Amino acid sequence: MAKIGIGSWAGNISVRIARGEVKFTISEDENGEYKIKVDLPGALKTAKIKFMNLVEEPDGKTLSGEGTISVLPGRKLTGSFTFEEDTFEGTIKAPVVGKIQITNGHRI
Repeated sequence: MAKIGIGSWAGNISVRIARGEVKFTISEDENGEYKIKVDLPGALKTAKIKFMNLVEEPDGKTLSGEGTISVLPGRKLTGSFTFEEDTFEGTIKAPVVGKIQITNGHRI
């Protein structure tokens, strides 16, 4: 089965502490697990994100999981991304910030 969302993607976020384009690359590591590299905009540019418990949902086009971000130590993020060919929709729930929508998601 092909992995969901493999490739480079971009979309926009608009939250109090950061507005602009978020870029990320989804790949597969040597163990067949998802590996995600993220570049965030604005005040979050230097933040480090770590992903875990990434799973492919039964619909065959959604990737969901958990993560942490260095600016919120000890707090957990949850998110899901649904891919349709060269576009995607994404939602991340973060403590303090709340629900973050990623809009205009597209392959780059």
